[in-house]
Amino acid sequence: MSIGIGVLISDPGQYEQTSVFLPDPLIKTDLEVLKRDILFIGHATPEDNEFTLWLQSKLKNEGYNCECDLSFLLGGEADYWKNLQDLLEYQSIKYILVVSGVTFNKSGVLDEWEHCKSIERQYQLKDFIIPVKVDNCPYNARIGLNRKNIISFENNWGEGLKRLLRKLAFDKVPKVAANTNSIMDWYDNVYTTYSGIEYKEKDLFFSNWLKIPVLPKKVHFYKFYNDEQAKAVVKNLVYPGYRHGNMIVTFQKTLNYFLADENLEVQPIEQLVKDSSDALQWYESDSFPEYHDFRRLLVRLLRECLESYLKEMELKIYELSNSNCYFFEHKEDKAKGRFMLNGKPKNIGVSGKYYDGFWHFGISFRPMLYPELCFSFKSHIIFTDDGIKPWTDKKQMHSARRNKGKTMYNKEWRDQLLAFLSRLSNTEADEIVLTVAEEETITLSTTPITFEAKFSYFEPNDEERLKPIDSYLDEEEFYDDEEGGNSA
Repeated sequence: MSIGIGVLISDPGQYEQTSVFLPDPLIKTDLEVLKRDILFIGHATPEDNEFTLWLQSKLKNEGYNCECDLSFLLGGEADYWKNLQDLLEYQSIKYILVVSGVTFNKSGVLDEWEHCKSIERQYQLKDFIIPVKVDNCPYNARIGLNRKNIISFENNWGEGLKRLLRKLAFDKVPKVAANTNSIMDWYDNVYTTYSGIEYKEKDLFFSNWLKIPVLPKKVHFYKFYNDEQAKAVVKNLVYPGYRHGNMIVTFQKTLNYFLADENLEVQPIEQLVKDSSDALQWYESDSFPEYHDFRRLLVRLLRECLESYLKEMELKIYELSNSNCYFFEHKEDKAKGRFMLNGKPKNIGVSGKYYDGFWHFGISFRPMLYPELCFSFKSHIIFTDDGIKPWTDKKQMHSARRNKGKTMYNKEWRDQLLAFLSRLSNTEADEIVLTVAEEETITLSTTPITFEAKFSYFEPNDEERLKPIDSYLDEEEFYDDEEGGNSA
């Protein structure tokens, strides 16, 4: 049998890849560096199967070579434990242990845990074991566990995944080709008995992407002598734009250069006009703006355009860690969002009573140029006492959000987004028209981009269904405080 040998590089535990074969067990390997590129997920079966397959699908889609016993076992293996032992010892670069209240009640998991600790010591692999906690089990559920860098998925699977990916990137874990089909593999594995997925039916999937059909043709750059001049002139903008150093970026074709406070006029030292379509196709240039710079500048300009419109609509703002969340004020005579779904009209509100206060559906967003030219939305729930001002206590907000979120599943999130977009419309044709320059507009539909799925999903009605995964929220500051430094 071939042996996979590499050359030790500067970071112990990181290996130059040369072969995919396991080493011959008769050959001494203590001083040899073996190929390691597999992430192996250990977990309690069957209790944590669903989370494990979800995590495996996400890691595969990120390009990692990821295995667990549900995919590693094909059936008919003569010696499963020997195969697993070899895979962990010679090919795995990380052992991800799913930690829950039942994990260490499983003899198989205990064997894996002890074996991986010995591998970590023998090969001096830094952070070879990465525990991921999925429920409220204690951090010291097993001797030595609390000394590991535990990543919590307990409150939010999406946040836990982001932290795990950052850890893998920091440790330079190698990637292979991304597996775009892994989510279907996940469905096939999880839903071996009927649980709402119906392959005989097709369904329409509503994305969170709002397509930008046409961009304004030109982007205008006005360069001034210094930053201070640009700061002064940008205040005169009639249409959306922003200052980039000593330059103003806008779709606006002419500027007012008169500074009323100073009673003088400041002229730009240079003007540049560029086709907006250039940001959508590669070009080479040694002069400003280069391709990647132009894309970033256009994305920011598009953000300014939609933010300007949302502020004109007098939406309220809740500040997130790296963006703003916009929501409608709650009023007793609130206007509801009206939209069509499956040929039938629906009319629902995007705010309501929550005990002595109010809940509000809100959105944050970012422009995208690829794979679609669109605005990508994230959904949030915001809470207020008076229908206007968001709570300032992040932990209180988080607790209420989780409580309210238990009643909201796929169709509720979809309907809230459709109702919200409907309320943003400023035309009888149910469109959102952003005026971005003289005789220049961006017209958006109130219906996101849709996709036809080759299967349908019928949500169960009983109370035992899974709690929703609130993967829309960016609350890293809260989780950092809550986990007491145990996260990656």
